[in-house]
Formats: sequence, structure tokens, C-alpha cells
Amino acid sequence: MMQRSLVKDALAATQPLDAILLQGWVRTRRDAKAFSFIELNDGSCLKGIQVIADAALADYANIEKVTTGAALSVRGKLVPSKGQGQQWEVVAESFTVIGEADATYPLQKKGHTVEFLREIAHLRPRSNLFGAVFRVRSRLAFAVHQFFSGAEFSLHSHADHHC
Repeated sequence: MMQRSLVKDALAATQPLDAILLQGWVRTRRDAKAFSFIELNDGSCLKGIQVIADAALADYANIEKVTTGAALSVRGKLVPSKGQGQQWEVVAESFTVIGEADATYPLQKKGHTVEFLREIAHLRPRSNLFGAVFRVRSRLAFAVHQFFSGAEFSLHSHADHHC
């Protein structure tokens, strides 16, 4: 079984990959005549990665289920992007809709106010604002944990002082 790659690692790649597995949520989908552009994000960074799904794919019959907010698993090739604004894109060889999002899914590509996000707390981590805040919070908590786990603050150094 192929190991999943993070979107941030795919975006930071130094060379194309013949096989990549990405899983995340659909930010947007745009359809052309013979293919669809899907922006996929897994929360590992602010940017999403563009996935190109050719209409010739066996899974393409399910493209209508690939709506904003749907959970998607994509296998394909990481290739240099032909479009502007991104270095890499994924040419899908197959995709699976893990979870659908119905038409009432409230998060779209546009920005949302904190007041709006307050009403849909379970979706906050999927917004850019809260995703960024949670990544910073995680790094800060990890740094504090590392600091206090250092030699100066270990439990052994206080055991001799009978505190």
C-alpha cells in the first residue's frame, strides 16, 4: 500500500514523482470539456495543490461528487505545472470520494468572518485562518514542551531538593 504524502511536501518537492497519494478536502473544482481542475488541501499548509482529473479516468463518473468540502483520495503523478502560480500539480490516475459534502456545505473558497466561523465550530480547522492559528499553536506548544523537558527542568534535578 502506498504511503500518503502531505500537500506541503508535494508543493516543496524538488523533482517530479511517478507515484503520489494525496488525501484531503476539496477547496474548488472547475470543469473543462475533457478534464477537471481540483484544488485539494489537507491542512498541512495554507496552499492547496492542483489536481487534474482527465475525463477518460474510470472514476470520472464520480466527478459530480467532488464538490467543495468533499474528502478525496487521489493517486497520480506529481508533474511540473503548466499553469501560472504553482510549481507542481498532480495528474490523477485515480481518485476516490471518501466523504461527500452536500450543497449546503458552508465553507467556500472565499474568506469567512470569525463571526460566521463561530456558528460552524466543527469546520473551523478547514478555514485558512484557523488552520494557520492551529499550526502556530502546535509549534509553540511543542517548543514549550521541548524547553521544559530539557535537563534544567527535569524531575530528577528537583528530587534531591525535597520540594
